[in-house]
Amino acid sequence: MHADTLLCSHPRSGGRWLRYLIAHYLAAHHRLECTVTPQTVFTLVPDHHDEPKRGYPAFKYQHRPDLPLVSVCHQPFSWELQRGYPIVFLARNAYDVVVSAYFHLSREKAAYQGAMRDFLHHPKLGLPAWIHYINSWAPELLTHRDAVHISYGELATDPARALSRVLEFLSHTPDPALVEAAVESANALRRVRTIRTGQEGNFWDHLQPEEIFEIQEVVHEGLSEFSIHLLQSMDVEVDPFPRSAI
Repeated sequence: MHADTLLCSHPRSGGRWLRYLIAHYLAAHHRLECTVTPQTVFTLVPDHHDEPKRGYPAFKYQHRPDLPLVSVCHQPFSWELQRGYPIVFLARNAYDVVVSAYFHLSREKAAYQGAMRDFLHHPKLGLPAWIHYINSWAPELLTHRDAVHISYGELATDPARALSRVLEFLSHTPDPALVEAAVESANALRRVRTIRTGQEGNFWDHLQPEEIFEIQEVVHEGLSEFSIHLLQSMDVEVDPFPRSAI
C-alpha cells in the first residue's frame, strides 16, 4: 500500500495529536461510520509500516479512493523508506522533546529509572536520537518540492490553523466547522489525558538552568548547519539562552 502523504515527526513532537486531528476531520468530512478514538485512529491514519494493528493492514478504507491516505512515520529519513512521498513535517524543540520523553518513559511507561541528566545523553532515547533524526531530514526538507513544515508551537497555539494547513496541503479546502469540531474533540481527549501533550516551553518548569545550558551545547555541537537553518525557519527554538551567555 502506498500512502498519499507521510506525516513525519520525532516521537514526543505532537505527531499523535496531529494524527488525531486529521483522522477526526476526515471521518466527519467523508461521513464515515467511525468513532475516532486512540484505538481506532489507526484505521484512518495508520503508521508507515506493515504491523497489523497500527500499520497499513489496519487501514479500513481502501475502497474509498476519495479518502486521502495519510500515514505516520517517526523514522529518520532514508531514501528507501520515504522517497517520493509528499511530506508533512512536524518539529518540536529538543528541550521539550527530552522532557516529554523522560516523563513518558519514566512515569507513564515505567521503562526508564535513571535521572534526567543521564536521560539527556541516552543514545536511543535522549538528545543523540533527536539530533540524528533532525540531521537526517534537514537536507532533504530544504530541497523537497512537496513538503509543508509545521512547528509544535503552531500546533499548540493554533491547532485549527495547523490542521487547515495540512488539509490545504492535501488539496482540500477546509470546512471551518469541521476543523473546530476536530479541535474540540482533541481538546476533550487532552482533558482526560488520553493524549498527553505539553505546553510549548514547558521545559522551563522541569530543567535546571545548567541542564538547559548543557542541552544547548549538545544541540549546537551535534546539529548540522542545515538542521539549524531548518529549525529556525520553522520558529523552533534552538537557543533558550543567548549564545554569548554561555
